[in-house]
Amino acid sequence: MNRAGDSLACRTQPAPQERIPPPMLLVSEVQGALLHEMDGQAQDGSMEFEAVTFWERPNRNHVRVRRTDLDAFAASFVEAPFLRNHAEADIGAREGIVLASTVEERPHPVDGQLTPALRQRVRVTTARGRQALREGQIDRFSVSLDVAGWECSVCGADWLRCHHWPGQQYDVNGQQAMCEIVAVQPRGRELSAVNVPAVDGTGLLQALCACKADLQKEREMSTFVNEATLRSDAGLHCGGGQEEKLSAEASSVPIPLPAAAPVTTPAEVNENEASEVQSVLRAVQEQLTALQQMRSQLEAERREQQIRTSGLSEQSQQVVRLATQHNGDLDILIEAQRAAEAVLASPVKGNRPLPISAMQAPEDRIQDAFDWAMGLASAPTPPPSMRNVRDLYLAITGDHDFHGKFVPGQAQLAAATTTTLPGLAVNALNKVVLQYYASMLTWRWYEPLVEIVPHDGSTHDVQLIMVDGVSNLSTVTEGAAYTELTVSDSKETIPFSKKGNFVGITLEMFRRSDIAKLQAIPRALMAASLRTRSSAIASIFTANAGAGPTMANDSKALFHTDHGNLDTTAFSAAAWATARQRLWKQLVPGTAKPLSLWPAFCLVPIELFDAALEVFGYGEGDIGLPTAAGTAQKVNPYALTRAGDPRPVPIVVPDWSDTNNWAYLVDPRLQSVICMAYANTPAGGTHALPEFFTGDTEKSGLLFTNDVLPVKVRDWWGFGVATYVGIGKNNVA
Repeated sequence: MNRAGDSLACRTQPAPQERIPPPMLLVSEVQGALLHEMDGQAQDGSMEFEAVTFWERPNRNHVRVRRTDLDAFAASFVEAPFLRNHAEADIGAREGIVLASTVEERPHPVDGQLTPALRQRVRVTTARGRQALREGQIDRFSVSLDVAGWECSVCGADWLRCHHWPGQQYDVNGQQAMCEIVAVQPRGRELSAVNVPAVDGTGLLQALCACKADLQKEREMSTFVNEATLRSDAGLHCGGGQEEKLSAEASSVPIPLPAAAPVTTPAEVNENEASEVQSVLRAVQEQLTALQQMRSQLEAERREQQIRTSGLSEQSQQVVRLATQHNGDLDILIEAQRAAEAVLASPVKGNRPLPISAMQAPEDRIQDAFDWAMGLASAPTPPPSMRNVRDLYLAITGDHDFHGKFVPGQAQLAAATTTTLPGLAVNALNKVVLQYYASMLTWRWYEPLVEIVPHDGSTHDVQLIMVDGVSNLSTVTEGAAYTELTVSDSKETIPFSKKGNFVGITLEMFRRSDIAKLQAIPRALMAASLRTRSSAIASIFTANAGAGPTMANDSKALFHTDHGNLDTTAFSAAAWATARQRLWKQLVPGTAKPLSLWPAFCLVPIELFDAALEVFGYGEGDIGLPTAAGTAQKVNPYALTRAGDPRPVPIVVPDWSDTNNWAYLVDPRLQSVICMAYANTPAGGTHALPEFFTGDTEKSGLLFTNDVLPVKVRDWWGFGVATYVGIGKNNVA
């Protein structure tokens, strides 16, 4: 499957007072190619494939992305949607998501030369998309991007303002250089499957050139007008009747002509010069008329495009076309027609038509109502008629008999499809789980303790890094050679593990408008995900009877006397002082140098939390420790943060059942000990949220057999320990 055909869609962020053409397809000889499908099909039914979607090289339209921008351009596509034919406004056109996007050198299919290319891995989640992939219909691709502007490759200036044109040769310091249009700060927007590549003479290049010509004409006309005005002010006169006629014609043009000040014509004025001014003004008027016609044509094309993508029926589109001929407001007219169609489509079996607001799209309005029903605190409170989940279900599906199917003729949403209800549910769930994630801090105790490491996105085991064997640098005398240091890496790895379940939203829950149960679903799924992560990190301290996992580097337990990080003393101020010294004196492997870092976190069960607060001086008032005689007060050395010596943070581990054991750990920014990796955040650095999916259609799966809309949660991550240096534990008998 090596057929290919690629185009590039683009949006430009306009500079102030600039008119930039709307997003269009970029004519391009950049060839995309489907490389291969991944083996098999995932348990959730999704399929994955890899494809080359973009080549960085000159093309027949002379529009390109700068090589230095390619890495950032590629990375910006991660988690972008995979669509059909750039239909961004249609949720039914979404087929999946871009999982990974990298730049690599590959032989170009035309000439075999090594060329930078975008290689992207895509997950197809819809049944329609998987079928198209199996049948070989998905093998041509087009990327869509946003840009900050366009740069001329010849002069480096804003291309819309310079005098160079793409494809033309220009002399630059004695050398011939071809003009190309360079995208400034390109950022990926989406990836689309397309049928055929674009062809010459259409698309973004044509629109850009038309825009540039438009701007140049305006500048030239401004020059003509200024010259004519100056000459009129100098005492030239065109004759009253002709001057009034020109002024009347110019008044209908949006760009006004500066009016010439009335003057008295001296007898000695040269009539030839007056005639010359008349010619100049006539030329200006002709160009203004041509510009007005061009603008009218562009505006008509823009209106027609907006009408065709409005989601209205063909009959309603014709109504809007007729109305706009009388200067009607297009947005309000489209919304009014939607309202009319919704009323006509409302059923006679008890479903109340939902109210239509003045400017908000019906899809957005129902999404807001769905968000509110699922428990999103920031969602606007819908009107009373939209607080009933049953009415929302009927408005989306048109299933008035509750057969668990989509009835397009009875649905209130003109753009609704069989995937609309699952899509709204997943959108609402993802918003609500983020809300619950922010509030479940006690189960996220491990987050400040671990480092999120990057990986290649393949979910192969991640090799952890702990470079050791470097103590002091050697002295290099003048003219002498540098000596090589011997270093070694950690043998520890992170294996990925996929966690997940699904919860069914039953037809009865919709029919009974059971809002309480709907809101309980995302809360329960998020709590289960965080508790699973918490339990895994807590097990590092409880595995192997409290000694921790066995380290691959030396085949000894994580907490071991040979590692200088194990003790049996109960928690107290004196025990903490001993632990601090023990951690400070740990030797960096391969050297005789101490670690020389302070513990930043103290991990305790809930039974020791109050004691930890007292030892570290958290609170107000008299917090010093009493002397042995009880007659004075000693300074608490842990009640303040000093340079290089952070005040310890007591953290309760909810999964610990032993009431006496406690542990300590350095700041992961200074020494990485416990590491995590998330499958859906290959760049590392942040804790990823669990992923939510819906999968069934009305004729398959649980919707068909059980009248249940399944909502699946997937949490794909791994964890491990890189080294024993920087961590310690007290197993108290």
